[in-house]
Amino acid sequence: MSYAVYHSEKGAISSGGIGKHIDREKGAEHTYRHADPERLHLNENILVNEHCSKALHKAISDRIEQGYNSRNKAGELKAIRKDAVKYTTHIFSGSHEQMKKIEADPKLRKAWIDKNLEFAKKEFGEKNIVRFSIHRDEKTMHIHAITIPLTQDGRLSAKEVLGGRKEMSERQDRYATAMKEFGLERGERATGIKHENARDYYARIEKAQNSINESDFKA
Repeated sequence: MSYAVYHSEKGAISSGGIGKHIDREKGAEHTYRHADPERLHLNENILVNEHCSKALHKAISDRIEQGYNSRNKAGELKAIRKDAVKYTTHIFSGSHEQMKKIEADPKLRKAWIDKNLEFAKKEFGEKNIVRFSIHRDEKTMHIHAITIPLTQDGRLSAKEVLGGRKEMSERQDRYATAMKEFGLERGERATGIKHENARDYYARIEKAQNSINESDFKA
């Protein structure tokens, strides 16, 4: 049995560090030590909008400046709290063996990528996607997405956009439904949403990779 894999977290670390990992920046190889240098050219950054071609920290700040519109009763723009969650991270993948089959077939691979992008747009808004990168240089193909948690009325609220355990579980249900055509099913219902530091972020990526490769990760 093959499972759909979807992780989502509130960003609470330097976006520069995550950007180095996702964008495979030279000089920051320690952030992607499991990547195969000979397969780096297979990676792809989808330009969903104008922000996706910018350095991640600038993409985040520019999108917030563009879309933030939270105002007080006097109609004045509210200052953004220093501890506000400014971005959220997402990892999309699946059980190793099935993902290898998907990756090996160009048409199927493109369809899988397109379906994931469609899912991300529906869930978080096309304008709020500031990174959508396909990684094929590690053991299992996966997608990294970075989104800005802006509500429809222009507030910055990861709590509202991501929701709690119930909402996350329902989102994983929707993701699994979208992945059925690729032979990926819904796994056990678990997980919550939390803040994480840099060490946690990279550990989560490594854990996800190991779990996928063992073909026993539950979405």
